[in-house]
Amino acid sequence: MSNEDPMDAGDLDVALGDDESLSAAKDPRPAAAHRGVRTGWGALVFMLGVACGIPVAIFMPGFLSDHGSVVLGIVLGALLFVLVVLSLIFVFRQPLWRWLFRRTEVEVTRFAGPLADVARYAAGQRVDEATEAAKNFAEIALARYAWITTRRWLVASITGLIAAMAALAGSALLFEQNKLLRAQSVLLVEQNQRIDFQNSLIDTQIQLAEAERSAQIGPEVVEIGALIGAERQAFLDQGGDIDDFGLAQLTSSTRGRIVAASLVARPYRYLAPANANPRDSNGLIRTALARRSDAVADRSVLETEARPETERLVDRSVSPERGDLLTMLTANSILDTEALTALGADFSFAEFRRELAGGLSMRHARLAFADFSWTRMVGCRFGAAQLDHARIENAVVRGTEFSALPASEVSEQFSAGDFDYLPTSMAGISFRNSVIHRTGFARVNAIAPVFDNAVVAMADFTGASIGGASFRNAMIIDSVFDGASLLSMDLEEAVVFDQTFLERLKATAATGTFVAERWTLTPIPAGVVADHPGYIEMTNHVPETAYAGVQAWRINRVAPASE
Repeated sequence: MSNEDPMDAGDLDVALGDDESLSAAKDPRPAAAHRGVRTGWGALVFMLGVACGIPVAIFMPGFLSDHGSVVLGIVLGALLFVLVVLSLIFVFRQPLWRWLFRRTEVEVTRFAGPLADVARYAAGQRVDEATEAAKNFAEIALARYAWITTRRWLVASITGLIAAMAALAGSALLFEQNKLLRAQSVLLVEQNQRIDFQNSLIDTQIQLAEAERSAQIGPEVVEIGALIGAERQAFLDQGGDIDDFGLAQLTSSTRGRIVAASLVARPYRYLAPANANPRDSNGLIRTALARRSDAVADRSVLETEARPETERLVDRSVSPERGDLLTMLTANSILDTEALTALGADFSFAEFRRELAGGLSMRHARLAFADFSWTRMVGCRFGAAQLDHARIENAVVRGTEFSALPASEVSEQFSAGDFDYLPTSMAGISFRNSVIHRTGFARVNAIAPVFDNAVVAMADFTGASIGGASFRNAMIIDSVFDGASLLSMDLEEAVVFDQTFLERLKATAATGTFVAERWTLTPIPAGVVADHPGYIEMTNHVPETAYAGVQAWRINRVAPASE
């Protein structure tokens, strides 16, 4: 036909770069196969992301926080690698298309040639040529579709990767921020510790400044001591008996200065050695043995309360000057202080540092928060005194009276009013680790006194109000509690030498104040008794018949303390 297209299918194929011999030898990949491969790779990448991301998010936040810059560098390197690969794909796209699709160009304009061939060959009933033209058209169309979908996938992947990079960069920054916050928190904790230490030093400085101010009365106390000594010597030079020397033999001026000094002296906290107490013989021995701990078979004897080796403040305010006044009075045989109390003397917070207080009479005295620890009290009298929160710890108290003062024994300087007794106030007093022998506490008013680890032998608590008293691990021997109020009394681990102690205590104490059913007795061997912290000192004062060869019993609680 004269109107036949001068460019036949072969020429179009040559223009398109198609090789019929190659197409006849190889079959093109079906589009469905390409889609399946791409879908499979996408699903595989997604599963790999999930499998890697979830464990990383759960188990590696610390690693990401500590190595955020490294992770970010790896991800940026991966992004750069992908960009390089995509650039190579773009540069070598024609060879890749020829290898994948057997085509080097897949523009839309290339669809016209094969489609015209199909129409022309079909019109001429040339089946083979029409089939081949249709095949070429299908290859070009599928290649075009594959390229479009691949391009979309690449664009979407790059977009997602960029978004993931932005999110990961933010996460990396958050991880780095959390790391810095943790470091800052550590620094804040250290800063708070240093501030607390600084506050402690400031408090110490304040306390020492107060101590310096209060200690300025020291020369006055020394001068008072010199006056007392001079007047005592003058009394003896005039032929007086030392046993007759007392406050009455002092001049009114000296008595007034004593009272004034006791009022001016104020309590404070001062630096004291933390590793030894000169009056604590056991502590001195432990300190010596601690230097040769390798020579000690039982290391438990060296165990003490953890304290700093350097000096520190005493645990509560005291007044050594008031204690010095008492020491000077007792050293000069002035044992009766009632006249000073009547004049207004105040010995609260006094720190009595003399080892022996023999025959000291401080009835009616103001001794709240006073400290008589490590003192040997023999024959002292504290009737009607104020001993609230006083400390008589690690002491020996023998033949001393804390009992309420009968109205008949109240001197003219004081008044009992309409009361038969003036009770001794002993709220919160502590006799911890002391040995108390033949001492009276009759009718005292002592809320929550402490007798922990003490030896209480032949003591008289008749009619005493000692609610909340603590006798934990105390050793109680032949003591009397007739009519005493024993509400909430704590006897945990206490040791007694009478199997009927609980029943007898219930029967003799104030009605309803002691519940024997809360406690039980368990027999213990003599060796356990010997391990008591006050046992050795007890043997120096308590007759052996009270404990030697007598079965000992330990008291334990069988019901909750709230009952």
